[in-house]
Amino acid sequence: MSNSGKAEVLIPRSLCLIEDFDDLTIDVEDLCSVSIGWEDGFVSVLKPLKSKNTKPNKILFPRFVETHSHFDKSFTWADFPNLESNYGGALSVNLKEHKTRTTDKVIERVEKSLKLAIQNGYRAIRSHIDTYKSQSIDIWTELFKLQKKFSSELTLQFVALAPLEFWNTSNGEELAKIFSSHGVVLGGVIVPPFNKKDTSKFLAKMLLLASEYKLEIDLHIDESSIEPGAGIKLLLETIENLKINSIPITCSHLSSLISLNDSEILNLGEKMAEKNIKVIALPLTNFWLLNRNNKTIPSKRPVAPIKQLQKSHVDVSLGSDNVQDPWYPFGNFDPFYTLSCSIPMLQLNPWDRMTLSSIFLAPSRLLNLEWDGLIKKGCPADFVILDAQRWADVFSSNLKRKVFIKGDLYC
Repeated sequence: MSNSGKAEVLIPRSLCLIEDFDDLTIDVEDLCSVSIGWEDGFVSVLKPLKSKNTKPNKILFPRFVETHSHFDKSFTWADFPNLESNYGGALSVNLKEHKTRTTDKVIERVEKSLKLAIQNGYRAIRSHIDTYKSQSIDIWTELFKLQKKFSSELTLQFVALAPLEFWNTSNGEELAKIFSSHGVVLGGVIVPPFNKKDTSKFLAKMLLLASEYKLEIDLHIDESSIEPGAGIKLLLETIENLKINSIPITCSHLSSLISLNDSEILNLGEKMAEKNIKVIALPLTNFWLLNRNNKTIPSKRPVAPIKQLQKSHVDVSLGSDNVQDPWYPFGNFDPFYTLSCSIPMLQLNPWDRMTLSSIFLAPSRLLNLEWDGLIKKGCPADFVILDAQRWADVFSSNLKRKVFIKGDLYC
């Protein structure tokens, strides 16, 4: 059968649930030597390799989950470059791009992005779509068609990214009703400096709208190097005032928190964990745009404090964000590009359990996927298999990979 097969591979120990654990050979980088087999698209055999002296020359990962992307503006850098390479420049150029948008252009970008993402090893993606009053409703009809078209290869989730005040309009409420039957997440931006009174009012409306239509929320929040934690503090205060605790909320970025001291971060983290607020760290765009000075290298590089938040029991995912657009000019929807940049930037050890949780397990929980990403008997045969024996091979620039979807070799 084409969707059946077997292989001798290395799997990171924290991603491998195996019955004969005591017989496992585990190397110094926490890679387990196993024999894996799959039938009808599901793992049927998972056992330690009998030979203790032969190390496999392949590493197996579950297919990846991207928690934060922007398909609608990907690959627009050539026509809309942000040569200032800062946040203000990105916002300005992004608004210029909006004026040229058509449904066909956006759908073409989304489809190109999806094909690359699947080919490179993603199984699920959350993508933000810029949403505004003058936008045609046709774009959402076509996006839902694409979602269905690619559903056998990838789970695609959309976030309607709009100014907060948009959700206080009749257009916003009308869209929220439509989204309730399509699983679209409500998105918004809270970046200082902002008017606290107005922002709190619009945020409250957004939360109530999400509660009414049983929708999730994903906020671009504190994507800044000033007023550390101003956005998340206001969000926590607003949630407390409304007495709403049932809305799944994701905070993307939280870059400015790094400027707080560890005790402040831990305290905020505990409050976030209590409200089950999840976090997405986005180091590539944050390191590229924020606190930039073209004459000097900044001593502070704003990015979500992953380790401190995890210590507070906040579920943190690692995401890639933008691809070749005014916000970030590089990338190609390749998870290994994201990891090759992010792991050294953030001083995360790839052999550590919490690092791998932020790459595989937390993203699976964030998107509410049926499979948590652990390799075990009965799990989907959705793999990326690399020609590699060490983590150094994974982060080289000459990767040879095979992508399996439901047990079939995709590429």
